[in-house]
Amino acid sequence: MNRICWRLVLYKNTSKGSTIEWTKLSNLSLRSISTSKPLLENNDCKSPVKIYTGVLSSQIKLVKVFSLSSSIIGMLAQPLLYKEIVSTGSVPMIVAAYSFVGLFTFVTPLLLHLITKKYVTSLEYYAAEDKYIAYTINFFCIPKKIEFKVREIDVPELPGMFTSIKVIGKALFFDPSNFDYPDHYAILMGYDKPIDFKLGESSTSDKSSVNSK
Repeated sequence: MNRICWRLVLYKNTSKGSTIEWTKLSNLSLRSISTSKPLLENNDCKSPVKIYTGVLSSQIKLVKVFSLSSSIIGMLAQPLLYKEIVSTGSVPMIVAAYSFVGLFTFVTPLLLHLITKKYVTSLEYYAAEDKYIAYTINFFCIPKKIEFKVREIDVPELPGMFTSIKVIGKALFFDPSNFDYPDHYAILMGYDKPIDFKLGESSTSDKSSVNSK
């Protein structure tokens, strides 16, 4: 189960005073809540509103462009390099050179893609249809759009590496502190739903074990 910390959040100011509610948020600092905007209240908005921007988007794009560029240059230079390598006649030298060129030409771009394909560069909320639009970067550094609704979100109990949620079987990763509207982060992670401590399951398993004895 994800570690849950409770934050006291100012929900709404009224003429009679302040109404306060307890909201469970995970890994979300109190500073980011107090300085961020409240939940969108305009449900008649006909255009998507950006609620999240990944701070590492530019760096990831630059690294992937550099990797792809170096791979293309390496593939173009391979015939000349292989000709010079084979002319040496040394088998260990040929094997080492082929492995080195192949590693930086093919393996590095694939490894970068496997690591960064889950990273959400931006997230938008379309109030008119009550859906979210997440943008990631594909292998060729082209933005990829993923549309989904809250009911299509699966929050794993034991998230894997670089995984915040799963949408229709696709893993997505985002930084909670980069949300302009942190209440949307709570909705995406399912923190607005009742907590299931699974006490019934444990008691049932205990009874079954006792009966088996």
